[in-house]
Amino acid sequence: MNPSSFTPLSLEEKIEGTQRGRIVAELITNTAVFPLFNAIRAISLTGLGAYFVEFPHYLLWAAVGVQAWFLGRKAELPWWQKVLGNLIAPALYTAVDILLEGWPSFWASPSHQLYWIFSLLMASLYALMQQFPALHNSLRLLMSLARVMLFPILYATAELSTELTGLSVPRLLVYMRENNGHVFIFWAAVLFGILLGWQDIQAAQYLALLRQTAHQLRTVSEWSLAPDVLAVAVADTTYLHQARVQRAVLFMDVRGFTHWSNSKRPEEVVTMLNEFYEMSEQVLATKNGTKPHFIGDEVMTWFEDAEQAISAALALRQVVGQKLAPFGLQVGIGLHYGEVVEGLLGSHTTRNFDIIGDTVNTASRLVSAATPGEILLSDSLVETLQATQPHLPTQMRTIQVKGKDAPLRVYGI
Repeated sequence: MNPSSFTPLSLEEKIEGTQRGRIVAELITNTAVFPLFNAIRAISLTGLGAYFVEFPHYLLWAAVGVQAWFLGRKAELPWWQKVLGNLIAPALYTAVDILLEGWPSFWASPSHQLYWIFSLLMASLYALMQQFPALHNSLRLLMSLARVMLFPILYATAELSTELTGLSVPRLLVYMRENNGHVFIFWAAVLFGILLGWQDIQAAQYLALLRQTAHQLRTVSEWSLAPDVLAVAVADTTYLHQARVQRAVLFMDVRGFTHWSNSKRPEEVVTMLNEFYEMSEQVLATKNGTKPHFIGDEVMTWFEDAEQAISAALALRQVVGQKLAPFGLQVGIGLHYGEVVEGLLGSHTTRNFDIIGDTVNTASRLVSAATPGEILLSDSLVETLQATQPHLPTQMRTIQVKGKDAPLRVYGI
């Protein structure tokens, strides 16, 4: 099975979200909130046609896009980038629009002043959220409240458009108390903001728990499956179904291990075996081997082609052999190529990604017959290698193994 033939999202993207998803989420939940409310305000005052013929509105939405990209391009940003990021859109919009309208005219607009107040408030809340995690929920509630309160505030500025030549907080407060309808809108917005904030807190906590659980499950799953294989298996549930395939099977064990371990404390034996496993897996990871199976002092893995297998065997003998030399130990390696059944094997509740077949049994017999420091190849594997490595230095001999009536012709390196 070749994971490279699939192009699913990585598990990290599935857990943390894609860059595109983060940018869209940032746009909807934060960056575009004020421009959207302001667009509704402008359209209600001048009409839809007038809104679309004014260049500053296009400028504002372009600045919004830049800010959303900056804030959503990474899953995590330092607090100072979060602060500066929330000021990108108002800064770009202000810089260009001042050139078009002039300084006094630009700052005379209540909506422009309100945009900066809102942006600075959101930047401050994001900074506090990252600096003081204990206040996370309270600050998230304030952020939700600030977004929703834009509605009554912009509604008031639209109503008072002929009176206001700048943002007048006292006049807005008087307006809110002028009649029961205004009071209703104000307090309804407050209540709605609190409810949305509470829901946002619950959703964020649930999402954090799901992501933590997903990371833990991925870690446990990668003990048995390589990350790329796991990613494909998650995307395609049929990927690990059993299938007949041609594979090169490699077995390696430690020669003299039983005698050596008899004179050592169990803790010493475990430490040496863990180092042996770690070193073996590191080598196999560079040679495209499957996740190795560890059975006592034995390592088993398999490859899609014979050339990968022989390359891994040579590397294992050199790297792992050097690691075991101070203990007075060596490795023996057996390789065989043939048909196997590959896939998930086991019961309904316990399964492993594994291979079975006579090819596996034969490779196991070969490693038992290999001398210390020897790589023992089967006849079928050497034939497969003839096209790519015709001059592979080997010594041919025949061996009799359990389960085989006829002797096997093998080649030792």
